[in-house]
Parts: sequence; structure tokens; C-alpha cells
Amino acid sequence: MTPVKETCLIAWLVTSLGVWELVQPIAAEDSQCQRAEHPVITYKEISPWLHEFRMKNAVDFSQLTFDPGQKELVVGARNYLFRLQLEDLSLIQAVEWQCDEATKRACYSKGKSQEECQNYIRVLLVGGDRLFTCGTNAFTPICTNRTLSNLTEIHDQISGMARCPYSPQHNSTALLTSSGELYAATAMDFPGRDPAIYRSLGILPPLRTAQYNSKWLNEPNFVSSYDIGNFTYFFFRENAVEHDCGKTVFSRAARVCKNDIGGRFLLEDTWTTFMKARLNCSRPGEIPFYYNELQSTFFLPELDLIYGIFTTNVNSIAASAVCVFNLSAITQTFNGPFKYQENSRSAWLPYPNPNPNFQCGTMDQGLYVNLTERNLQDAQKFILMHEVIQPVIPVPYFMEDNSRFSHVAVDVVQGKDMLFHLIYLWWSPGLEPRSDSRTLALSTRPR
Repeated sequence: MTPVKETCLIAWLVTSLGVWELVQPIAAEDSQCQRAEHPVITYKEISPWLHEFRMKNAVDFSQLTFDPGQKELVVGARNYLFRLQLEDLSLIQAVEWQCDEATKRACYSKGKSQEECQNYIRVLLVGGDRLFTCGTNAFTPICTNRTLSNLTEIHDQISGMARCPYSPQHNSTALLTSSGELYAATAMDFPGRDPAIYRSLGILPPLRTAQYNSKWLNEPNFVSSYDIGNFTYFFFRENAVEHDCGKTVFSRAARVCKNDIGGRFLLEDTWTTFMKARLNCSRPGEIPFYYNELQSTFFLPELDLIYGIFTTNVNSIAASAVCVFNLSAITQTFNGPFKYQENSRSAWLPYPNPNPNFQCGTMDQGLYVNLTERNLQDAQKFILMHEVIQPVIPVPYFMEDNSRFSHVAVDVVQGKDMLFHLIYLWWSPGLEPRSDSRTLALSTRPR
């Protein structure tokens, strides 16, 4: 089921102006969700249905997660963790999580500023009745397991290396599986030159992407991750190693098998199932206009749809678009041929997929028992897919010039005769989003 047969609404919040805009419902044949003009609803008009949370000295509300059993919102900010009532954002608990003075002094000695040498919360994950959270901790990342209903109760504390970025400026993503494995995509080192997709905790062995290999990861900015079926999916943007004419950024979807245990003799402690493909979001035409830089995604599991915000390069004319991808299209691309370059002087050419329809099957006997069915030499060579992942319709659902969207959330609302896909977009007009947002706002308008 795809939203092209339904109706979509788009709303966005202009943080600098305090204005919401709403696109009215449109017919299925015009399902790009675009209009020449949009009716405007002012912040004052919607304020009866908004609640705000502020706290003195609390900034960088960058991580949010839910405790659905208690109907609470858990928030990670700089040096703080909060529990809030979901319905009105009233404060339940505030916990200060500062760096100690010795850690700060070590941070200063490495040339970092007072602003950087703080504890920025970058991982916030719920697992049962526990909260797993990590902070940058003045470039010495650290993680704790806490009681979800009492954030001051810490059960254990571990290193945040390979689980949380060192710098608050580095993008990262992480998830916990139902079996307790942590999958994190982040920078592994202080300067941020060793990005990796890394698995730790749980009962399976730790694995990572190949180190210092640009064909695996090339200066990535990680965006999001999802646990779907046999695979863990990662979405990010990176410098395109296959682009021969100058430097450009492409958006990617990548996946690994959750039962991957690495190689034997070859690719030890390294993923054997890592594959990635380009995501296409563009205005079609004789010469397409590409929105190459993925900023945010939202997964609708009940419909197998992934909504993505794509923008132009920061040094280009500001423009943003919303494209939607079906999980089946992503799977189809991963079942197709690879793009392979024999050596640095060779062209990138398509190569047949030795394991089409690969579903993480494993060897049941012999020297490589329990390893995945992928040949280890193939796993080392074939990383990039030849075909591009195409959106559900060729035109972006929504496009806006002179602006840069940074976050997206989607809600499916049952109307009288149809489903409405309500798309919320966060933006700062013509600017990259600020990292020091001081207000948390939530709409509680009844439906």
C-alpha cells in the first residue's frame, strides 16, 4: 500500500518566524502534494493546541524518545536528561549529567572550546524498563543504563567509544534490537576520521565496517537507522566514491544482516553482509535537478514507507524536497547487480549479483559453518549496488526553494473516506538548522 492512492497534508514550523503552513488535501492524481500557494496559519492561531517546555541553561534538545507505557517523553539535552508528561510537556524529572572537571580540563588541553567540552546527549534508547543513553562527555564519550522511571538510578556505566560521537558536531544514529544488540553509526575516534557502522553489546560478536576504506564509507553523515526483518538499515549521505568528475555528495541506504558474525581468516571482526545503494530524489527532466543530501527520514512500518527530506548542497542555492520510498524498492535494488571498480584506474561497471534474493541465510556445515552464505571475497569487493533506489513516484511529494528542511515526522490519520498522511517538517528559511534550540513544542490538538 502506498500513499499515492491516498491524500497527504503537509505542515511545517518556521522556527525563526513562528509560523505554521498547511497544504490542503489534494486528489490522488496530483499526489505530489505541491501547490503554487499555501494558506498560512500563524503561531498565535495554533497556540491553544501547543505546549512548550523550557528550562534555564538547558539547550540542544537533540534526542527524544517515548515511554509509551507511562505516556512520557524522555528528552536528552546538553548536560540534562528530562522526563515529561506527553500530553502537556509538564516536567516529571530533571537529571543533570555534567562532565567532571578532570575530563573538562583534558578536553581544553586538546584545544577544544568551553562550548564543545560539555556533555551533549547523542544516544537515547528505550529497552524494556531501562534507558540506554550516551553523551559526548567533553570528547570522552560515555554511556549509562538507567531505570526508565527514575533517571537518577544508574545500573552500569560503559565507554561510549564506537557508540556515541566524540564531537557534538558529528552526526550519528543508533538503535537497540529486541535481543539487546546495539547498532551504532558514528565516528570511532577523536578527530572523526574513522567512521563506522558498529555492533556491540548483546550475545553476537562485535562487528564494524572496514576501517579507512572509502569504498565502504567515505566521510559519511549518518542520519537514521531501523531494525526491519532480517536486516538493520542505515540511511546517510557521503562523498560519492563512484563520481569521477569532482567531489559530490550522494544519499545512501545501507543494510547488514543481524545474524552476521563476520568472516573467518578474511573480514574477521568485519561485516560480510554490508551493502549500500544510492537514493534518488530529483525533479525529473531532460537534465534532472537533484536533491542530493539526505537530512532526515521517518519510517512508517505499517505501510513499509520511508519518508526522506533531501536538500541541495550547503554552498548551493537553498532548496528542499520530500521523497518517499517503498521498502520493496529498496529490497529490489539490493537484489540487483553491483557496481564494481577493479582498480583506481578502471571505470565503475555493473557486475552480476552472485546472491540475488539474499535473505541472510547461513552455512550449516564445513569450515565456514554459521557464516552467512555470501562468499567472503565477494563480500570484500562488492559493496555498492549498480541500480539507484527510486521513490514511489518520479516527482518529489513536496518541494520548497530558498529553504532547508532538517527534520520530518509523519502521522497517518483516518478521515471520513480516506487516510491522510500528515507530514510535519522542521525548517529554518534559507539556513542550516540551529543546534541550540531552547524550546520544545508539541501539538496536542485532539483529532
